[in-house]
Amino acid sequence: MLTPCASIIIVLFAALGWSQEAGAVETVETATTTPSPHLLSTRSLRLPNDTYPLSYQLDISTNIHLGDWRFSGNTTIDIEIRRSTNEIVLHAKNLSDIQITLRLLDPQMPEALGELVDDITHTYDPHTTFLIVHPLVNYQAFEAGQRYRLHISYTGLMGTRPKGLYWMAYEEPLNNQTVYVAATQSEPTYARLIFPCYDEPAFKSNYSIRLTHSSSLMAVSNMPVLEVLNRGELTTTTFQTTPPMSTYLVAFVISNFEHISETYRGVTQSIYSSPTSKDKGRLALKNAVLTVAALEDYFGVKYSLPKLDHVALKKNQGAAMENWGLITFRDDSLLSLDVTDKHKRLKNKLMQNHEISHQWFGNLVSPEWWSYVWINEGFATYFSYVITDLLHPEDRVMDIFIRDEAEHAYSYSSFFDVRPMTYYVETEPDIMHVFDIISYKRAACVIKMFHHAFHQKTFVQGISRYLKKFQYSVVSEQDLFDAIQESVLEDVQLQQQSWAHMVRDIMLSWTHSEWLPIVSVIRNYENDTITLRQRSIHSKSEHWWIPLNFASAQSPSFEHTHAEYFMPPVMEHTLSLEELQLQLGGRDWLIVNKQQTGFYHVLYDTDNLQAIARQLQQNHSLIHAMNRAALFQDLAPLIERNELESVDVLFELFKYLKFEDDLTPWSQVANTIEFLDCNLYGTTAHSLFKQFVRRLVAPTFLRLFNKDDTGEATMDILARSDILHMACRVDMPECLDYTHRLAHEYIFKNNNFESDYPDYYAMHDIILCMGVRHLSDEEFGRLIDLLNVTDRNSAYYDDMIYSLRCTQSHQHMRHYLNLLLGENSTYTLLNEREAMMYLSYVFKSNMAARSVIWHFIDHNYKLLARSTFFVQLFNDITEFVPERQKHHFATLRQNIDMYLQLEHLSPKQPLISIDSRRVGKKMRNSEQFLEKFERQIHNWLLKELSPNGSENTYAASLSVANGSNRPASLLSAASKMVRSALRVKLQF
Repeated sequence: MLTPCASIIIVLFAALGWSQEAGAVETVETATTTPSPHLLSTRSLRLPNDTYPLSYQLDISTNIHLGDWRFSGNTTIDIEIRRSTNEIVLHAKNLSDIQITLRLLDPQMPEALGELVDDITHTYDPHTTFLIVHPLVNYQAFEAGQRYRLHISYTGLMGTRPKGLYWMAYEEPLNNQTVYVAATQSEPTYARLIFPCYDEPAFKSNYSIRLTHSSSLMAVSNMPVLEVLNRGELTTTTFQTTPPMSTYLVAFVISNFEHISETYRGVTQSIYSSPTSKDKGRLALKNAVLTVAALEDYFGVKYSLPKLDHVALKKNQGAAMENWGLITFRDDSLLSLDVTDKHKRLKNKLMQNHEISHQWFGNLVSPEWWSYVWINEGFATYFSYVITDLLHPEDRVMDIFIRDEAEHAYSYSSFFDVRPMTYYVETEPDIMHVFDIISYKRAACVIKMFHHAFHQKTFVQGISRYLKKFQYSVVSEQDLFDAIQESVLEDVQLQQQSWAHMVRDIMLSWTHSEWLPIVSVIRNYENDTITLRQRSIHSKSEHWWIPLNFASAQSPSFEHTHAEYFMPPVMEHTLSLEELQLQLGGRDWLIVNKQQTGFYHVLYDTDNLQAIARQLQQNHSLIHAMNRAALFQDLAPLIERNELESVDVLFELFKYLKFEDDLTPWSQVANTIEFLDCNLYGTTAHSLFKQFVRRLVAPTFLRLFNKDDTGEATMDILARSDILHMACRVDMPECLDYTHRLAHEYIFKNNNFESDYPDYYAMHDIILCMGVRHLSDEEFGRLIDLLNVTDRNSAYYDDMIYSLRCTQSHQHMRHYLNLLLGENSTYTLLNEREAMMYLSYVFKSNMAARSVIWHFIDHNYKLLARSTFFVQLFNDITEFVPERQKHHFATLRQNIDMYLQLEHLSPKQPLISIDSRRVGKKMRNSEQFLEKFERQIHNWLLKELSPNGSENTYAASLSVANGSNRPASLLSAASKMVRSALRVKLQF
């Protein structure tokens, strides 16, 4: 997992079109018989359903302890012929020396050695990775109802990347030796790299696994050990046979690891890690025992294996993999549950509980094809939060869900290719790509919505029914919907609803839609009706069955979150208050989507928003904190697209915030405040706006940052960073003084804040950024002098380079740019490509830097053009050219073009055209916003901010305060921020 700051940078670069270059792919040739053209013509990438595996016996032998990456394998598969055919088709990839024998089994005596079939051969199709067993002469050799035993011997080669069977090296400090460890990653299509198999999730089978390895090592697999046979230097470990499971869950690890274990309710759980890390897994073990028991109780379905191992590996595909009975983790994810940083500790606990949830969702019941990955990942994501909340309510993890899952799901269309949750894929790359934000986060939000809409107890009963009915089997989404349907019809309160028989249609409208609905709630105050309108967030012709519920001034109950009404999939629908069973007076407020459990935006008419604003100003606690937050999240699309009817009502909603002591709404408000701050930058209304925001945020800032204790819940820690960023961004003196002092102590006094105040983990970047925002010339000079004598590979050095991007001084920014990219720079701070990417990031994140950067490019384009990435940077930032500056841009662009031609330079991409629609694209929306709202905002702020309440618009002195009793907070290095963040490659 990425650090928070690194994640932000990578997402920004991805959104801005900066992509990482693909790494080299390891390949091993597959030695097989020459393909027969008549067998390989236009094959589907899907396995035919003519044959089916009944059981596997898998033998793997390795000498990894000698540094030998080759392995040999023997796979014996009992196969049933379900439809007469002339071939047996299965998968194999990068396997060599394949030898095949086939015997016909007697159905009456399946264990007897059957008749040898001696007229067969095999063909390999590299496009489909099919290993095809067929007769020498083409005829229908395999009759329906027959059973065969297929034996395949082969060799393979372990790779260094977590695909198939791979290896990693560990240095043992006690004896100064290198120990090699082998592990598997089979999901989604990597089992075929380990052994020939039917490598699709629908082909479930039993597996009997046997591993031969060095006697100095041990082996674990999906099931407990059945037998260990020592034969001198080699040992053969045999495991119990698994229940029916998909190939992508086959797993084993060969290592010198040690373990700690605990048995509860008949399930033995163990944490395996390198000997030096053995004791670091105790909290993870405790959490695993509690979570398995809690999930058993919650769904009424026992964990189905006798053991569950958790193995900490140096390398893993992502943070963890949910193999049945043998979850593998990247070691820093599993062994850090005891770290002092609360945010990281809780995130790792949620990650572990996600993988444990998979033991039911994906392992016990599996999707019949990768189209339904969301059934695995969405349920594991959502219920990892639900079960963690049940076990640790003090951590308020459902608040974390809103921030870490729902916010991404609401905004996914901004960064990722949009597709429905249920989405057909076939190629291996496409299968990998469905393990994305839609399958994890969007699906989790949809599942949460129906968990509430159908009554929580009823929904869970439906899921329990689903798990019991389809255990050890595979499902489509309709199987899930039908199980929920049965439970809905058993619910006395729901069975009389008009939609009660339509669960399939309701849920299909969500799993087969691409975007997100916006529900407009328009009250007619004269005839007591409400018109409901729905549209896609991107105006696509999509409609949903939308669960609605209502809270009002006369019935302010926010606890009952089930659906009170399902809006049908039509564009507009009008109902009377009586039909909705609502009592509303003309000035009463109405809230839809209680606690924001529904996955959609809600927009209200202006009069209703005014009524909500009045309630918030009178007594905001009457409206649930989640809905107070939702008001701003739901308005965000309108604000960003200049579709808001009246900006006055938005500012009336803001006014109550000076009384807001719950941090949940502040996280949503922060985004809107930042948007307005950027748009108003450089206008006459900007200083008034900052003064207004200071008034709002001051009480909360002083409450949070004027105390010594750091015992907040994780959500509080995250929201504190939002408050800090907001307060300093609007030049609140107390905030600037606070961050400046802490940054001063970190930079000039070398304080080790991280070890003393680890709860500031999530705030490193913001404190440093805001702390250097207004450095004096003397301080800036001292900092530059320090850089010149600091180890350039240190995290401290990276922190300084990264934090200086935030300076508001034009003079300091010019010096900074010269340091990074100027005439005397040799790309020693950042390499050429990183420097151009970083300059783009500075431009977009610091409004004060934009004019300086344009000026710098104008004076240094001949120097900058030496980089093949310069034109990409230039094209990127031209989207921010204001209309009034387009003539200057045209001149600069012409000069650059002439220089590129004169010097015969070849950039990575062509220079943008002067009349391209990209030029000024990002500024047009801002300019339209100002044209529409600037005067309105200015007038509202003038009226609101009376002379008696005015503040200095400039911050108080930034000198370090003496004698303060404030804690010297943590500002550790941002984990080698710049280099690691810019070089990391995103992986699923």
